[in-house]
Amino acid sequence: MQVEFKHRSSIEKELGFSSWTKKEGIKRILLDLDDTICPTRPLFQWKIHDVCQFLYQQHPQKLPQHWKQEIQVINDQLFEKHGVNPNRWNLLVNELEKSNSISTYANNKILEMFNSIYTTPLSFLPGAQEGLNFLKKTNQPLGIVTHANKDWTWAKYNWLGLDRFVDWDDVYIVDENGHKTAESWNNSINYFKIKPIECVGVGDSPRSDINPLRSIGVRHCFLVDDPNLWSLHRQPIDPSVRLIKNLSQIPDKIY
Repeated sequence: MQVEFKHRSSIEKELGFSSWTKKEGIKRILLDLDDTICPTRPLFQWKIHDVCQFLYQQHPQKLPQHWKQEIQVINDQLFEKHGVNPNRWNLLVNELEKSNSISTYANNKILEMFNSIYTTPLSFLPGAQEGLNFLKKTNQPLGIVTHANKDWTWAKYNWLGLDRFVDWDDVYIVDENGHKTAESWNNSINYFKIKPIECVGVGDSPRSDINPLRSIGVRHCFLVDDPNLWSLHRQPIDPSVRLIKNLSQIPDKIY
């Protein structure tokens, strides 16, 4: 049974969480980055929307929603094959070109719009900075496990000022050409020189975060539950997984 502790002072929450981690033998809290700490999903959706509007202007015979459906199908297929590698946008444009008469100008413009994803500064998700501040105050060692490549991760690390909470050496980057799996999460745990039972896992994806963590023996997982999660990441989860709206709710979900 999951118990929520409410109406406690910040000091009571800090003491309670420190006591809980000590009792459970927790040595590190591992957090996903994208859509757990900062909002990348809305950025992708915004750029896809802009691309669809642009394509509609170029080809008004196809409505924006039809362009979106086509792009989503191709993007999902490319994600399965190529992970989150930014080069997949080149492949996406090539696929669009095969079934549509898109000019060289339009192709270049679309690529420019998609590539701007990686130079658009990001901010914290609501509650994320508060949650990180809380964990820092309780002296819990933190680590970030992310799927994005080193350059984009470094940019986000600096935009957000994550050095206040996590050393760069404590950011573990999974191969951008693959997927976050049980194996890659286990590799990250080995990197931090701990055992699965000695860490807490926090992420937004049942497929890429929570279920792989559970499968390798991580007992305590927190899912940032977002109804707008990409359909590819939706999977059933174990009832023991704690659901949170944002990182600030972590101390209210321990038992």
